[in-house]
Amino acid sequence: MKKRWISALLALCLTVMCLTAGAVTVTAEEADLNEISACDDLALSGADYGLPDQCKDGNILQCFNWTLSQIKEELPNIAEAGFTSVQTSPLQAHDGGSTWYWLYQPKGFSVGNELGSYNDLKTLCTEAHKYGVKIIVDVVANHLAGSNSGSWAGSIDNDMKNSAYFHNQGPCNDYDNRYDLTHKNIGMPDLNSEHTYVQGKVSALVQNLKSAGVDGIRWDAAKHISLPSENCSFWANVIDPDMYNYGEVLEGPAGKTVAASVNNALIQEYAGYLGVTDDSYSAMIISACKNKESDKSTGYWTTRGVSADRLVYWGESHDTYSNTDGWTKNIDQSTIDKVYAILGARADAQTLYLSRPFEKNYGSIYAGKKGSTHFTSKEIAAVNHFHNAMVGTAENYYTTKGNYVISRERGAVIVSTTKSDVDITVKNSNSMVPSGIYTDEVSGTSWTVTETTIKGHLGSCGIAVIYGDPEPLPTEAPTSPATEKPTEEPTSAPTEKPTTAPTEVTGCLLGDTDGDGVVSVIDATLIQKKMAKISVQTFIEAAADADQDGVISVIDATQIQKFKAQLPANPNIGKPI
Repeated sequence: MKKRWISALLALCLTVMCLTAGAVTVTAEEADLNEISACDDLALSGADYGLPDQCKDGNILQCFNWTLSQIKEELPNIAEAGFTSVQTSPLQAHDGGSTWYWLYQPKGFSVGNELGSYNDLKTLCTEAHKYGVKIIVDVVANHLAGSNSGSWAGSIDNDMKNSAYFHNQGPCNDYDNRYDLTHKNIGMPDLNSEHTYVQGKVSALVQNLKSAGVDGIRWDAAKHISLPSENCSFWANVIDPDMYNYGEVLEGPAGKTVAASVNNALIQEYAGYLGVTDDSYSAMIISACKNKESDKSTGYWTTRGVSADRLVYWGESHDTYSNTDGWTKNIDQSTIDKVYAILGARADAQTLYLSRPFEKNYGSIYAGKKGSTHFTSKEIAAVNHFHNAMVGTAENYYTTKGNYVISRERGAVIVSTTKSDVDITVKNSNSMVPSGIYTDEVSGTSWTVTETTIKGHLGSCGIAVIYGDPEPLPTEAPTSPATEKPTEEPTSAPTEKPTTAPTEVTGCLLGDTDGDGVVSVIDATLIQKKMAKISVQTFIEAAADADQDGVISVIDATQIQKFKAQLPANPNIGKPI
């Protein structure tokens, strides 16, 4: 498993190593090349949190309504939680109020609104890339601000005030008619996606975002934009293949009642240009978890010809939560977390995790208001770490009696919709998970895997995540027939086995993880090594809990670095335990 360093320590390390006035001097012993200092590690590995290099290989945090500066502030936690990408809300200018839906009624294709400016976006991208986090921007290209009758808002950009740039077909009243879906208004005037001028404006926006450092685009209302087979070259001309792209294609692209063959052909064509949302499968799993059931289906679009690596799942989205008919807002977060664990552990597909707004009412959810940071919880981070560590490995999907087991070649995620804080045994299908003893990254409990079973204690959240290099299963010593002792065996006086004194804890200094009597950057490095599962010769657990919260984490390494840099830290660091 790759190391997940907290890159915020780099600045603290540099402060310790480089400041001369009023700073703590680092001794030659601390800089000994035989030890890997925190500064060296961070300088060599950069922002290596074990995140995949490409958006398509990792999960997505939807920072719905967050400002760009709010996202920037949370980057260390986002990376530590294992999210490969962050999805922003639309950044196009609009003339509406502060309610969230105005972000989806842009005036045109310029960048900058209450969430941040173009320069704010550049700053965010630069900082995010230091952590290995990618930025995906939600783009509205199907419509502009105006009325459902087709008249555009007087405030739309002057260069878009031309009737030739709109379809002018009136409101869409039949959502099972493909032509109506792609040529009529869904509340706002529908852009003429076939027009080369419109395509050029959208393409310019994409390239502007790319120049700011944006890694990917989420295309709003993608199913309402026609395909090349429908005499529209929009996707062929606008998509930048060097960027990550996925589109919002809800339900069937031709409608619910249209023949399956038509929907299947259209979704496969969309998937040839960009990834697509599989909201149908996501909804199946949400309903099953809510009702404490098992859903044996392995997907929706995957069974209809779309490769999993072209799909985006979600535990919930801003639409399922924030719309007037949003149906997930009243489902508790713990159930949504189980849905995310099931989907986020799946092979190849990406899964979206929504930062929930604190309000539930459609009209009380505002742009610029930061949502929940529950994404930092152990169970969500563990699922992401698992997903990232399993890139390129096969999977086995198994459900029974409310239990879901997503087995991969080096581990498994186990979710129960009916039980928690209980011992559980499930099947190791096809012996996918190697036998051995694993530690659940969520609860810290021990799990035993044999060729046929996976057994352990499921923690209070009902989610367990086991993977990595297991300890071998205990083996029984082979028995052999008793043999007669030689009659003339020489005897010798028994000797006492030398004993090794246990590591002394009492009297150690808080933060002195190597027990050398000095709190140094090496002690922070040892914590990082321990978390990355790199063996260390001496490691005093009690001394490593620098913030004294009962858990050893990267925050303890940060506390030690702050102490060395004479920044505010736990005042007990450096004092006897």
